[in-house]
Amino acid sequence: MTTNTYIAGTGWLYRFDPRAKLLLMLLMCIWFFLPVSLLHLSLVVGLVILSGSTNAGWHHAWRTFVSISPMLLFMVLFMPFNVRDGSPLLSIGGFTVITAEGLDQALRLMSRFIGITYVCTLLFATTVMHEVMLALRWYHLPYKASLVVTLAFTYIPFIADGFSQISESHRLREAEDEKKKKFGQRLKDLVPTLTSALVVALRSIPNLAMSLEMRGFGRDERRTSYHSLDAYQHVCTHFLLSCIIPVAFWFANIFF
Repeated sequence: MTTNTYIAGTGWLYRFDPRAKLLLMLLMCIWFFLPVSLLHLSLVVGLVILSGSTNAGWHHAWRTFVSISPMLLFMVLFMPFNVRDGSPLLSIGGFTVITAEGLDQALRLMSRFIGITYVCTLLFATTVMHEVMLALRWYHLPYKASLVVTLAFTYIPFIADGFSQISESHRLREAEDEKKKKFGQRLKDLVPTLTSALVVALRSIPNLAMSLEMRGFGRDERRTSYHSLDAYQHVCTHFLLSCIIPVAFWFANIFF
């Protein structure tokens, strides 16, 4: 399982200390839930997407958006119906379909969801996995917990890539055009694909167990590290920037 979420690049996020980057991610996730205006929330989300696109590439930004698009679709369809009070924007007969408050809440929730998703994915897209683990251990997170986090973000892309390869393999073996199939037939064709993906996941369990054993999981001895974060020379500056960025966004919301 060599698959991971890291994307090679040379942007400023790649030169940022992983410990400060982890702090910035947590502070930004908190910032998205602060009582800010919808305009400033949308602008900050746009800046996050722009920063991610200039560092990890527009392809990564698009893939991230596609992966969360089903959740965004559900928010658009159902969230405005949860708020029934307020100024009606769309009414059918005497029934109010969408209110201004419901639309505002839906857009706010979508912006928060997009912002948190991009902030979290940027951490793993611009940081090598062993540096993420070292950063978590620097914050005194237990080794077992750090290992579980890093393995999860390695194993999940491995299963996703396996599912994509199996889907392409089944599609190449079929003579019928995928676009001409009915919706029920497409769901039916998912059964062998999901079964094959399950088999791949089960067959990878011995490899995962061997990987855990090679990393010393379950031993009582003190864990040592071959890698270190000594290459990052501007730790204090990066930590200061990690605190300044969300604070600057907050004051921008207050004064502008």
